[in-house]
Amino acid sequence: MTSLFSPCVAILLLALMPLVSHSAEELQLAAPASIGKPASKVYRQVMPNGKIVYSDKHIKGARIDETIVPDPANMNTWKSETGKRPVVPPRVESTPVSRLPPVASVSTRKSIDEANAHVMKAEMLLEDARKKQQNGVEPLPGERTGNANGGSRLNDQYKARQLTLEQEVAEAEAMLKKTIRERDALQGSR
Repeated sequence: MTSLFSPCVAILLLALMPLVSHSAEELQLAAPASIGKPASKVYRQVMPNGKIVYSDKHIKGARIDETIVPDPANMNTWKSETGKRPVVPPRVESTPVSRLPPVASVSTRKSIDEANAHVMKAEMLLEDARKKQQNGVEPLPGERTGNANGGSRLNDQYKARQLTLEQEVAEAEAMLKKTIRERDALQGSR
C-alpha cells in the first residue's frame, strides 16, 4: 500500500497537529479524486454544523444549498488561447519619425522613379502625422486637472502633447515640400 505523503511530510504534519485547534472531523485527509471524466454537476452543501462542502455527490445529512454546472472541460490542454490584452496606458512620448535621406543632387542623375518614391514616402509620413494628430485630440489619463467647482480642465501635459503633434505635422509638411522641390528639379534637368 502506498501512502499519500512522503515520510517527511507525514512527520511534519504530526508535529504540527498539537498547534492546530481543529476537531478530528475537520482534519480528514483524503486521496485526491482520480483523474477521469469531470463532474457534470457540483453541489454546494451545508452540513448540520454549518460547514460548507463542495462535492460532485450528495453527502448524507447535508442540505444542498446550490447546484453548479461547470463549463465543459477543454480536452485539448495544449491549445494556446489568447487571453485578455493587458491594459497598458498609451505612450505619451513621441516616437521619432523615420527621416527621409536627402535626395541626391542633380549632378548624380538620380532617377525620377526614386524621387517619386521619396515624394510618396513623404506623403505617407504627412498622412500618418495628421492621423496621429486627429487621434490625439482626446485627453489621455493624467491630462486633466480637477477644479474647485467639481469640473476639470486640460493641463500642461495635454498642451505639450498637442504642440508636439503639431510640430510633427509641420515637419512632415516641410519634408514633403522639400522632396517635391527636389523631384521637380530632377525633372527639369532631364
